[in-house]
Amino acid sequence: MRNIIPFNTKWLFSATEKNEEKTFADTVIKLPFFHSIETMPVCTFSNSWIPTEKEEGKTVYLEFIQLTGKTEIYLNGNQVSSEASHRFSFRVLLTNEADPHTEYKIELKVKPEGRRDGLFAFAGVNIITTDSSHFNLSEPGDGLHITSCMKDGRGEVNINTEIIKPNNYDVVSYTVLNSSGYEVASATAKPTSPNAKITIDIPDLWEGQGGACVYTLKASLRRDSHILDETSSEFGIREPSLDDEGFFRLNGFRLPLDGAELTDCSAVRSDTENLRHLDGNALISSMLPTKTNLLSYCDKTGSVFWYCPPYSGDTDSDIEALKEFLLIYRNHPSLIFLVCPEEADSVYTESFIKTAEEYAPGILIAARRNIENATENIPDNISLILLDIPCKTQADAYITFSGRFRDLQEKYPDKHFAVYAQSAARSESGMKENAEHHIRLWQTFCRQKGMIAYFCGLLTDEKNGDGRRGLISNDRSEVYDAFWFYKAQFSSEGFIKITDPDIYETEEKLTDLKCTTNRTNLRLLVNGKDKKYKAEKLTDGIYIFRQIRLRPGLNTFEVSADDECDSVEIVRI
Repeated sequence: MRNIIPFNTKWLFSATEKNEEKTFADTVIKLPFFHSIETMPVCTFSNSWIPTEKEEGKTVYLEFIQLTGKTEIYLNGNQVSSEASHRFSFRVLLTNEADPHTEYKIELKVKPEGRRDGLFAFAGVNIITTDSSHFNLSEPGDGLHITSCMKDGRGEVNINTEIIKPNNYDVVSYTVLNSSGYEVASATAKPTSPNAKITIDIPDLWEGQGGACVYTLKASLRRDSHILDETSSEFGIREPSLDDEGFFRLNGFRLPLDGAELTDCSAVRSDTENLRHLDGNALISSMLPTKTNLLSYCDKTGSVFWYCPPYSGDTDSDIEALKEFLLIYRNHPSLIFLVCPEEADSVYTESFIKTAEEYAPGILIAARRNIENATENIPDNISLILLDIPCKTQADAYITFSGRFRDLQEKYPDKHFAVYAQSAARSESGMKENAEHHIRLWQTFCRQKGMIAYFCGLLTDEKNGDGRRGLISNDRSEVYDAFWFYKAQFSSEGFIKITDPDIYETEEKLTDLKCTTNRTNLRLLVNGKDKKYKAEKLTDGIYIFRQIRLRPGLNTFEVSADDECDSVEIVRI
């Protein structure tokens, strides 16, 4: 039976000597370990493990949650593996037969490599023990690959499995559980030919926020009544496609996609909750935090995930990282789009497409391009283009963007498009200017023919002082006007938000009241009385009540429509 042992304590960190001096003193550390890449030296991490009597004869793997650096792994002084930098978890075989009388001395000699955030990361280690016959643990994904589709009104689930040291006397059993944990189908196979096909008679489809049904496949390797090894994976039955009319379809139904970009690994839960509050149904990111299973969250909430693999310029390294990512995450139904970076040349792009088709054939591929230079730079072999729209607040910029998009549509009539709206740096744009920029971009690109997705830039502000402005403040304490504007466009659930005035004490006798809402026929109560002020529509989703008279002292305003309302208090001094 598989057993996972946390192995994060008592690592000895030793820096390489430079000029006969160590840049850091030897230090005993506890993982995770993070350090600036600028000052991180070439180093060694070392630790020891002694098996118990219970683990005698077991096969042992080291599982690394994440390790950013070129790494040589040694066991008792002998090299057992050489690894490139890994953005995700990976495993290394330590021994085929654990000896409780042996101390296993483990050394990692690491040459650090930077991540997008400028850190070196050694996130964590587990020791995994299992019987000699087990599901393949050396490949990401536990040797379990699931493909599913609809066929003749039934769900067809194909399972490809790899068993290490298969024994024909054993049995592999598969059980499919629905979202409520009830068994809906099962199958058995021999370890020497463990692949299987399971049919679900009346399947629930994964349909995004309309019904994010996630199944769980449990796989067990048994010998008589003894479980040698078991693993599980979540999956969904869904069919994404791009049709000839310029729409994205999920299970045959048109689905407009709206969302934002996630860039902060330290606040995944709050950011994804804010995405739900925004009523976005798509998330784009180049990061997958090690502590939070972001894709599982997207599976359960019905958010369509667009993955943008980081680009290093090293084709072999990047394609290997893409393969590793797909082996780990390809079973997730929310993983629908892969985005090939704009910097990629033709060789990189061909390798990118080939790898995606080989390891995850049901995923759609997009190429990222800046709209300013996209006209002559569109690949023939990718049908979806993600357009980056620069942050230019001049009035004529939006006319230029619209013209360039029309040129692309005319030149590439068979292509589909998505938009990513860049934001200005906080030092360059105030909240009001940023909101106006987003409104103009939405009006320029929303729901145009061939436009399948709209990403309204960053979800949260970046941390550094001149970082890009998002829809939510960096400390998550403030939601900006642009957030409420997009909610008015994205959401079908009614809401009203009073976004102006900015100050709540004034010497003026008159004030304006601006509201963002997806409702009409707004009603205004002033100090509990209906004063018959009329809401003026500024643009879709934004209304203003002008020149409301204030009495001395406290004034209470309530804006309502249907069952929705919001209120604000203003003091006239």
